[in-house]
Amino acid sequence: MAGVDEAVDAPSPVRTVAPAGWRAALERATSPARFSSSLLLVGLGGLALRLVLGRFEPLPPTGLVADETWYVRVAHSVVNGKGFVWPVKPFAQTALHGPLTVLLLAPATLLQPYGYTAQRATMALVGALGVVVIGLVGRELAGPRVGVAAAVVAALYPGLWVNDLVATSESPAVLLLAVVLFLSLRVRRDPATGTLVGLGLALGLLALDRGELAILGVLLAVPAIVAVARTSAAPAATAVRALLVVGVLAVLVVVPWSAYNQVRFHQTVPISTDLGQTLVGANCPQSYYGPLTGYNGDTCFLAVLYAYHNLPAPQRATEADADRYFRHAATTYAVHHWHRWPVVGLLREAWLWSVWRPAWTVRMASVYLGRPAWIAWSQIVGFWLLTPLALYGFVLARRRRIPVAPLVTLVAFAAAVGLLVVGNLRYRLPAELAWVLLAAIAVDRLVLGAPRGAPTASVGGGDLR
Repeated sequence: MAGVDEAVDAPSPVRTVAPAGWRAALERATSPARFSSSLLLVGLGGLALRLVLGRFEPLPPTGLVADETWYVRVAHSVVNGKGFVWPVKPFAQTALHGPLTVLLLAPATLLQPYGYTAQRATMALVGALGVVVIGLVGRELAGPRVGVAAAVVAALYPGLWVNDLVATSESPAVLLLAVVLFLSLRVRRDPATGTLVGLGLALGLLALDRGELAILGVLLAVPAIVAVARTSAAPAATAVRALLVVGVLAVLVVVPWSAYNQVRFHQTVPISTDLGQTLVGANCPQSYYGPLTGYNGDTCFLAVLYAYHNLPAPQRATEADADRYFRHAATTYAVHHWHRWPVVGLLREAWLWSVWRPAWTVRMASVYLGRPAWIAWSQIVGFWLLTPLALYGFVLARRRRIPVAPLVTLVAFAAAVGLLVVGNLRYRLPAELAWVLLAAIAVDRLVLGAPRGAPTASVGGGDLR
């Protein structure tokens, strides 16, 4: 009878029923085992979307040397063995922008000597790679679920794909900035020499694409290295070694281009010569007074350029000399109109975050890029729609102790550039990256609910609930 009683009193085994439905399918797709395949699938979808939308982007307007025109025509010059020369007469030496985008366009230019289709397809591919790396950043921050969500948001978000429709420097900038962010986060978890080497090379390439973003890269890398060094037995020695590895490699990547510029211009041009004309447009009567206060003065540069061409010939020998003249003219104007700085700075931020006269931003996209209004509006409206999700994601990240300092750095840097230079949407790119990652944390919570534990592949913590 004892055996019978034990059999009766023994608890029956609990049957676990596998979850079903779309939520369960998403759980499986975002699991660590399927993360790589899901990320690849999202990246391919992002590429397809960019290639399709690229058919709606018209060619750059004739009569204007737009950024895309410069990159594509200089790529033709490089492929033809002429080097980096100005794409229109008198074909002078140019370093108006960094060389990386031109070099990325060279293979497409060999396939399509004249035109924009292959070059734009190259940028679509670079943008899709950026989607994949953003997914890796999301996983590093908060686990595979957020990683897949980040890739999906990055693939669909107009603030990113709008840059992948044209052959300019923004697509490589997003990719390399995401790589730098990923490696900076990885350093905190695995400060191996290989990670530091990759970080240094990525910083150098980022500088060759967009010089100002190299500063942002340093602001991301140095705190990560210092944080890791503090936990080592010899903090000072560890930090110095890591900083030397990263810094020396970054400089070595940039030095050949800077040396090439030194030979051509007979003066130091580390990356590019576009700062002067950017500052002229940001510090002139149009951008300090009237309805376009805080925006880029679209005709101011012409007046300064006319004054420059009336100078004695030796003073306008090279593009670097012109850049120096433009920087002096812009600085002089800003100093003489210092009393307008508070108003100009406030409106620059309003332009940057698309809360002031967005229709004018759409119009300028049409004038300088020939872009249809619906594409330009999608960039602005997409940012508005993503902002509440990003704010909610920030709250969740703080609760889960996910490191938000790098993301705050991205946003603060974009705000600082907009304040000091001009509220052009192209300078909002770092903040767009932070918006996507924060929104991915919110999307993950809203769709799949709270995670059941701390993500093993994350530098963040668990959900505090």
